Order: sequence, then structure tokens, then C-alpha cells
Amino acid sequence: MDQIAEKLRALEARVPGVEASLVATYEGLTIASALPPDVDEERIAAMCATVYGTAERICNELNKGPVQMSFVRGEGGYILVTNAGQNAILMVMTTPEAKLGLLFLEMRRLAQEIAELVSQF
Repeated sequence: MDQIAEKLRALEARVPGVEASLVATYEGLTIASALPPDVDEERIAAMCATVYGTAERICNELNKGPVQMSFVRGEGGYILVTNAGQNAILMVMTTPEAKLGLLFLEMRRLAQEIAELVSQF
């Protein structure tokens, strides 16, 4: 868990605009997070799992293949949710100015690393 939290904090340092991140199970239980202290991480984990599950159902229903990422854009920035292997999802929250191309690349790499770590549990 500590290794994953460390990787989440490193993402914030590497990618300008990343404000917070979280790794959760598909059931919505927090594995690790780098969220602001005033945020209810269990609630966010549950909502992210719901968003990802809904994206899976939409892709399946519309024959678009396996979901790769759920992307939410708000006035204050982006929330991106992707899978991190068969046991976890990765959520990243950014400012509106975040460089999405760089973020997508870093999220793919980080998701693979997290998948390897989570599979060891």
C-alpha cells in the first residue's frame, strides 16, 4: 500500500496539473490515495468504481470493446478513471490546464505498475 501511495505522489510531482489520485478495488474499497485531507476517500473510491462500472456497461452495450478510460470534464478540471489490472482502478484528478497527452501516457505506465503491485496481495 505504501509503495502505491508513493507512486501516486510521484505522479503529482511529474505531471503538472495533477491534484489528487486514488487506487481502489472494483468494489469501491480504497487501496491507496493521495487525496486532500478534507476529501472522504472511501466515498470517492465508491463513486469511481461506479463510474468505471457504468463505462464498462456502456462500452459493452454499444459494442465498443473493453473500456480503457472514463473521462469526466468539469469546470474545475478533469477526473480520469482507468483500470489498473484485474483487481484495481486508478483515478486521477487534474486542473483544467493539465496536459492530457502526457497524463494519458503516465497513467498507462502507472496503471501497469499498480497492477503488478496489487497482484502480489
